[in-house]
Formats: sequence, C-alpha cells, structure tokens
Amino acid sequence: MKKKKPAKKAKVIKKKNVVKKVAPPKKTKVVKKAKPAKKTKPKKAAVAKLKTKKKAVASKKVKAAKKIAPSKKVKAAKKAPVKKAAPPKKTVSLPETPAVQDLQKQNAVFTVCSCQYTEPEAVQQAAAELNVEPHCIIKTLVMEDELGKPLLVLVPGDQDVSTEELAATIGAQEISFCSPELMEVHTGYETGAISPFGIQKVMPAFMEKSIAMLPEIYLGAGQRGLLVKMSSAELIDKLKPFMVSIAK
Repeated sequence: MKKKKPAKKAKVIKKKNVVKKVAPPKKTKVVKKAKPAKKTKPKKAAVAKLKTKKKAVASKKVKAAKKIAPSKKVKAAKKAPVKKAAPPKKTVSLPETPAVQDLQKQNAVFTVCSCQYTEPEAVQQAAAELNVEPHCIIKTLVMEDELGKPLLVLVPGDQDVSTEELAATIGAQEISFCSPELMEVHTGYETGAISPFGIQKVMPAFMEKSIAMLPEIYLGAGQRGLLVKMSSAELIDKLKPFMVSIAK
C-alpha cells in the first residue's frame, strides 16, 4: 500500500489592518440673530385720541374734587371745667320733741319748719311766714265723748269741726272740746303745740278726708313755733286715722 503524503499546512494569511478614513466633520452653519422688531410708531390720529381721553379724565377728576367740600377743621374739645367739691352740709340737729322722736322711729319722711306765731291767729300767721295757704296747715284738736273718752280730730286750718256730724259718724251721743288742762294730760303737749304723734295716751284719730287731696301739709311738732312738713300720704301711712267728713 502506498503511504499517504502528509497534507500540506495551509498558509495563514495575515489580514491587513484596514484604516478607514474618517470623514471630516461638517461645518455647522452659524445662525444669525434675528433683528429686533422695529417699534411701530402710533399714528397721529390715535395719539390725538389718547390725549383727548386723558384730558377728559383729568377734567372729571377736577370737577369731582370741586364738588367735595373741603373738610372743616375739627375744633378741639374744650376741657370740662373741674367743679369744686361742695363743702359738706352741716347736719342740723332736730328738736327732741316726742312728736319728732316718734316720726324718726317710724322712719317717716318729714322736715321741721320753724315760725313765730301767737294765739289766737296762729294758723294765719304761720301760713304767712311759710308762704302757704292756711288750708295746708292742719289743726290737731283733742275732743271727748259723753263718757269722757278722748279722741284726736284733724281738720284744715281754715275750717272747723262739726261736732254733731262727728258724733253721728262715730256713734256717740255728744262730742265736746277738752279743756286746756285735759289736753295736756291726754297728749303731753300744751295748747298751740299739739301733735298727733308722740302723744302720751293711746286714742283714736279722725281726719277730715279732704286732707288726703293735699300734696303737702303742716302739723304741730310738739313745741310752739315748730311745725312738721310732710306729704298727706305719709301722714295717713304713719298715723292711720279714720277718714271722716266732719269739716264745716
């Protein structure tokens, strides 16, 4: 058998490095800046219209300003004068008669008035001094029935008591005036100073009902020359008399 010939070694073909040519970079075009737009000048007609509008607005403002009255200057408030504190009133001590003490205990509202008068025209003189009607000065009379029971009777200063009417009203047979001595015994007051308040003996009081119509009245204060001023309502509230129609 024939020996096979060894195969020939294939030649290694070395590849040549092919250098590719790089294309040169393309030249970038320079962008030209846009020119700023030219300001368009307003037309003459438009400018004239704007000017007339501005003038009209300005004239309106001026007219409105004229209509508004200029604000008056506010006067500075005057300082109130400081009043001087009045000196404290002097407390006048009331006379300590039984009548005044009785009224004070009852918390009555009254004032004490002084006047000078003499009997027998005491009511007229007191009314003249106090500048009031004699009808407002109330007389307090001490009377008694047929059994000698005392009672107080109040009548206006310019009127008298109808003893017959009083007797019929209270159911007595007879009513008469007490003597001055008995008046002082029953009340503790001398004639001309009798008051329905602060009397020594408890006795009923009868008042002419027309006295209730007077706004203010004057009563004896338990001492000659002194009268108590109070309202008729206060008298009725504190004395609580029987209301009768006995004046004449």
